[in-house]
Amino acid sequence: MIYFLKTILLAGLKRRGITLVTAYMILLLVSSILICLVEPQATALTHFGDALWWSIVTSTTVGYGDLYPVSTAGRIVATILPIFMGIGLGAAFITHMASHLIERRDKKMHGEKPYKGSGHILLVGYTEETEYLVEQIQKDTSHEVREMVLLADLARHPLPEMEHLIFVRGRPDKIQAQNRANTGEADRIIIHTGSDEQSLFALINALGLKNDGCEVTVRCLSSQSLDTFSSVPGTFETIMQMTAEMMVQAMQDKVHIPLQILLRNEDDNEEIYYVVVPEVSPHLTWWDLHNYLKERYGYLSFALAKENGQVLVNPDVKEPVSKGYGIWLIALDRPMNLVWPS
Repeated sequence: MIYFLKTILLAGLKRRGITLVTAYMILLLVSSILICLVEPQATALTHFGDALWWSIVTSTTVGYGDLYPVSTAGRIVATILPIFMGIGLGAAFITHMASHLIERRDKKMHGEKPYKGSGHILLVGYTEETEYLVEQIQKDTSHEVREMVLLADLARHPLPEMEHLIFVRGRPDKIQAQNRANTGEADRIIIHTGSDEQSLFALINALGLKNDGCEVTVRCLSSQSLDTFSSVPGTFETIMQMTAEMMVQAMQDKVHIPLQILLRNEDDNEEIYYVVVPEVSPHLTWWDLHNYLKERYGYLSFALAKENGQVLVNPDVKEPVSKGYGIWLIALDRPMNLVWPS
């Protein structure tokens, strides 16, 4: 209600609205003075306070009937000023207000209005995963009512039904667009444009605009781009291709294992490999296999894929392992000619 009244007030004080409001105030003043002058003495409308009340309720067509002119001259004043001119000005003002509200909503839907708030989560870029990413952020109770600003080069708001999500139109890699999204006042920035090149330029600009307490997370799609992202000066976190849940966790916890380190270890050339389990002992468990691979080959296994497609990261020690299961492990060289426990 307060927001609606504020909008009406602002609309009334802009452009044509101020003229209409001023004209209406003058109309009320003139009609109140005239009715006081033309009405017979000792009648109600000879008092200015009562005359002003009568002018207001008459011009707004409320017409309680508690006060009314008794003379012919008073009825003429009532016909010309409060009724005729009041209804006309009132209709013009209401039309102006409706037009302003529609224009305001249209600008919001097209992202034309700059964001003036602070402490928001800024999402830079839009992909097919953005909606799910917003849902995951809002699931966190500490962020469910925090405003999020989506900066994307789109014609219209892509997710208008989502609460607390404000759309700002512009290219994510442009400083002008990031200024319109108030990057300098953001609390968190997540950059995921769907293009490593655009994300890189968006990152550089965001680091130059953000405040000292703002945390930045950028998503890298290709391992070949990691060196380029790593060369950018500043404090930020780069994550490789991840699910929306993992991106939110990276943003919140900041203690996850960076996959880019596992994928690109320049010191010892460790890599992540995937191998399929052949015929093994029917009583083999995950922990038995984990220890066997570590002791015999120096491999570190960390995830198991079942035949039904289910993936278990750090499985239970008693999880059975059968033929056809997949194992993710970290090794210096590609595992070949393995001798499996039987």
